[in-house]
Amino acid sequence: MPTLIEAVRDELVAVGELRLHVVQWGEAGPPVVCLHGLTANAFCFQAFADALATDYRVIAYDLRGRGRSERPAQGYSVPIHAADLDQLLTALGLERVALLGHSLGALIALFYAAWRPERVSKLVLVDAGAPLPWRTPEEQPAWLSASIARLGTPVASFEEYRQRLQRLPFLGPWWNAYLDRYLEHDIERLPDGSVRSRVYREGVLEEGRRADEARPAEQWERVQAPTLVLRAGAGMFAPDDQLLSREAARELVAHIPQAQLVEFPTLNHYTIIFGTEPGPAQAIRAFLGGAEGSQPGL
Repeated sequence: MPTLIEAVRDELVAVGELRLHVVQWGEAGPPVVCLHGLTANAFCFQAFADALATDYRVIAYDLRGRGRSERPAQGYSVPIHAADLDQLLTALGLERVALLGHSLGALIALFYAAWRPERVSKLVLVDAGAPLPWRTPEEQPAWLSASIARLGTPVASFEEYRQRLQRLPFLGPWWNAYLDRYLEHDIERLPDGSVRSRVYREGVLEEGRRADEARPAEQWERVQAPTLVLRAGAGMFAPDDQLLSREAARELVAHIPQAQLVEFPTLNHYTIIFGTEPGPAQAIRAFLGGAEGSQPGL
């Protein structure tokens, strides 16, 4: 059972007209700013924080409409999230950071690194960064539909909510303390004892309609920071049910000027971030510890 370190900072930070919920692990060292996926929250990075916080300030935040961040009625797209990130870095007094993004967060980090290269020292893209393998919300994979389906609907108890997620074949067999901590921050408790996800459903749906605004292939060659791409090789409901295919990952790495790819064939899109194997955190630590502009062996 892993020992989960506690955050040294957990607060709301004013960013433009919004307040974003910011968490920090570790008090010294270079800043690593983490961006989570479509229906996630900042605590999905607890496992990476445990591995990095002795030498880095690991900072994660809830995207607008997620977790404890405020939720405007509309305004959800990758460029809007990138603008939030730019203002947040300024509010936190961070001129230049390493960016680490998972899933949607990787698309935001990629967009930001291409738009504001002077503020990004290194870039880590976890299982995303290429064009989505579907064109419309109706074509999205079943695992993503299942994630979105939980939003906005109360469940009788926290334990039932937890059990529903544990029954998913791509989560249940690997359930651990990191998933439990993440889940604690995913839900809000209602007066009648029921619970529901804090994620703003309408914002996620708007995000889906505006997915083409990310334009990841247009960003690749504009990235100046050394880049590490981690790919999950295992499928979700089926062996080839992946967000980032091997072909897409290799194309991505071929077009970013200083990029390297590390693949994890036994991990899926979720287990790659939840500490089920030490490899992803070890690869990130080795990459961050290398000299800027170098290509350290992993």
